[in-house]
Amino acid sequence: MMKKILILPPLLAIALLFACNSSIIKVPPSPYPISKDKFSVDTLATGFTIPYGIAVVSDSEFFVSDRVGYLSHWVNDSMHEVAGIPRVASFGIPGVPAIMHGGLMDLSLHPDYAHNGWIYMAYLGIDGRAKLVRMKIANNTAAQFDTLFVTRKEQYTGNGMRMVWEDEHHVFLNLGRSDLSTREKPVMNAQDLQDDAGKIHRLMDDGSIPPDNPVFPGFTAPGTIWSYGHRDVQGLYYDTVTHTLFGAEHGPKGGDEFNIIAKGKNYGWPLFSYGINYDGAIVAAMSADSAATFSVLPEHYWTVPTNDGGQAIAPACLLYVRGSNIADWNGYFLLGSLAYGRLMKYNRDTQETVALSIEGRVRTIQQLPGGDIIALIERNDIRKSNGMIVRIRR
Repeated sequence: MMKKILILPPLLAIALLFACNSSIIKVPPSPYPISKDKFSVDTLATGFTIPYGIAVVSDSEFFVSDRVGYLSHWVNDSMHEVAGIPRVASFGIPGVPAIMHGGLMDLSLHPDYAHNGWIYMAYLGIDGRAKLVRMKIANNTAAQFDTLFVTRKEQYTGNGMRMVWEDEHHVFLNLGRSDLSTREKPVMNAQDLQDDAGKIHRLMDDGSIPPDNPVFPGFTAPGTIWSYGHRDVQGLYYDTVTHTLFGAEHGPKGGDEFNIIAKGKNYGWPLFSYGINYDGAIVAAMSADSAATFSVLPEHYWTVPTNDGGQAIAPACLLYVRGSNIADWNGYFLLGSLAYGRLMKYNRDTQETVALSIEGRVRTIQQLPGGDIIALIERNDIRKSNGMIVRIRR
């Protein structure tokens, strides 16, 4: 049995080195007004460290990944651990019980899961390479593994791995590259088309390369890369109504981005960012006007004003809500803010962000077939595994 350990993003992991006596991760005041939307929250299950991915079968059944390497099957109000999951790698700070990168990440059902039974899973393997596999689960045991994608290089800095389906045959996969890059010392992996990190990839459901993927300069055939120049798109959502791929992307210290992800486009990291480095160093090597000549600028970005140059909200997930039982949320995007420990609501038309009275580091949100919202919230006590799954309803 793998030992359970806490996985945290870089800033929070580093902060543990200087932690005070309390082991509770406190929720800071919201930087945005808190809405008066009406809803109720029920806890379905607890005992998680960082529940990260959820694959929804029905209102009463889904699979949930925990980044420490566990896969759980929730069905009819009962939770079962799934056996046969590959070992996962993680990387942190020696002496600190926290993981900065890696682990077991996103889950997704094949759109035709009812007939083919395929479940897709993204994780960092023990060889240090990010992987996408598909598998089938019977009697709470995983089997019939197909490895569909493996990064060409070790992916130690890959933090967010998200996937969404375009249709029954095409899946998008994000691989983050959240290096500490500055104008004087840029880390250019996200701009390097020979490196899979800092990219969004598009694959066929069997792992093959779609023939209509972009062919980039210097290449003679399409590869898996759909877009590049990303830092870490932990919020990824494909709107099947408008056929649009949306991304909520981590900036460094501020400069979190809301992007429209388009075929073959460059999104600028690390050559341009609205954020600064964690130590206050400048990241951008050019102005926004210059960056717009070769890259796509975000449709919106978040930087919370502070005395030391701004703060990120750290978006961890993204969902556009329509047909929900919570009328106040229909027509809005929901995203989890890791930095401020709560769920946020974003109006794309007005570019207004408000906070919701759901506290905790929300890692993932999905809408159930019946209209309720499921949220995965990581634990807030480093002594316990008290992360949870909650159902949000009218």
